[in-house]
Amino acid sequence: MKERFEIYDGSAEAKKAKGKSKNLSGFHPLFTAAARRSIALDSLKIWLLLGFVVGVVTGVATGAGAVSVLLGLLIAAVIYFGFRDDVYKKVYGPEHDRGQLPLPEGMSWEEAVDRIRRGFANPDVEQVTDTADAMTFYSKKRGTYQLKNTADGLKMTILTKPSKSSKKEYLYAVFSSVLLSQVIAILYPEKISAEQVEEEKAAVRKLFGAHKMPLVIELAITVAFVAFAVYMLYPVIYSDNARSKGVSDGYLSVFPAGATVGEVLDDFFANGKWENYEQDGVTFVHYSGECVSTQTGEKATVGIYFKLNNDSSFEIDRMTMDGETMNLLMQNIALSEISDSYCKDHGIASSNALDDAFDELENALDDALADSSSVSSTSTAESVREPESETYADDTASNSSAQTATRSDRILIGTNGVDTYSELSGDISVDINHYEIGEMPESTKEYYLSYGNDFDTAWLNAMYTDVYVYSGKYSNLDAWDQFTRYIAFYDEVVDYDTERAPAPELYDVYYAYDPDTEEEAGQCVDEVIQIAEESGAEIQFY
Repeated sequence: MKERFEIYDGSAEAKKAKGKSKNLSGFHPLFTAAARRSIALDSLKIWLLLGFVVGVVTGVATGAGAVSVLLGLLIAAVIYFGFRDDVYKKVYGPEHDRGQLPLPEGMSWEEAVDRIRRGFANPDVEQVTDTADAMTFYSKKRGTYQLKNTADGLKMTILTKPSKSSKKEYLYAVFSSVLLSQVIAILYPEKISAEQVEEEKAAVRKLFGAHKMPLVIELAITVAFVAFAVYMLYPVIYSDNARSKGVSDGYLSVFPAGATVGEVLDDFFANGKWENYEQDGVTFVHYSGECVSTQTGEKATVGIYFKLNNDSSFEIDRMTMDGETMNLLMQNIALSEISDSYCKDHGIASSNALDDAFDELENALDDALADSSSVSSTSTAESVREPESETYADDTASNSSAQTATRSDRILIGTNGVDTYSELSGDISVDINHYEIGEMPESTKEYYLSYGNDFDTAWLNAMYTDVYVYSGKYSNLDAWDQFTRYIAFYDEVVDYDTERAPAPELYDVYYAYDPDTEEEAGQCVDEVIQIAEESGAEIQFY
């Protein structure tokens, strides 16, 4: 003999009673909000917990951080809404063991039928018939159901289903359970209240109504949900590490030690994005981010292309600004600014190679100036100034110092490693603004011409360095003006012998353009820098 049935309505008392029996066997579950939510959560709790853990672990593994919790919750929500209907079909179906549901003590089947007929009211049921041991409920929309009086108590079965779709089977299981709830409320009003029955009816009508929408709308909702899930999952699962092939978590010698490439770049740029692609069998990783241009003050988009090597190492292949490829000098200065910004933001000392070179240069110049001051206060300094062949020709106070002393005090280092070029480039950079056209002393010309081809190389290096520095520090128009000074200076030294010029194409640019705007000057300056680089010019520190 089976135990008498009990009602599960999701209340604390019902949960406690259910806990003693370990499951819902022997219970008739109501389809009220509290009951169905409790049943679904309890039935799926293991899967919900597993989905949450998987989401968190996946998020942490892909570097999602705190977002991993949201990923876990999203997976748990997908499990809940995706498998809730399966729970309804199992728990509310007629095959669910509700225990023994007998007629009230002393009540015959005929009396029960009469009471049910007088108290039964469901707008979805059009007809009710009865026999000696069964009652049949007919509904055009919901199907046909039968309540049978058996030796084990009252049993509800589903005779027909209007739809042959398997995904709607759980709807008929739920409707069957609600019909049984109405019968129980009529026979055992102390177990199920009329309010609970009405709540079940409303919930079931809403459930069926949700399935009335056209297939196109269902598909649209499904696509929207999938799209939203993809939108949420894409940036989490497809992390920077995956998109950058590990470059974002790697290190570069030009950046501070201990800081990953991704950390440094994201600290400097806004809206940073990673992507990768294959080209001629080589994998390239592209990072793009937004910053403010130091030249124009406007927002610019910088791209950095990394080339992956076969040994899993990587290197910078090139850099772009607003789609235009940077020259090597621009690239090195940009990397220096990015590194310095990270060091400043995190309170660490700069370890950038360019900064180190500038620091060494500054210290060297300080020492040189200190030595020069000391020497000038002794009689030795006078002896250095004796040779008249080395003095400037004009009589102004600013030009009375000896050229030999001026040049010998410079301690300069060039990136090409040749001190002569570096020192001579420094002399040219100083003198370029010192003389007007036609006023250069012959001694100065002879000094520069005595270096032969080294003068051409030093002039090209000095021009290349100053034009680039002026374009970044001041403006492109200033840089163009400086370029024209260099051309005039070179012509003055070689007496307009342009055939010996180290880069004749520079004269083509000089004669072809006369920019009036910053944009026009920028194009001219870029062409000058490109020609100089192709001619072998190198950046100088002085």
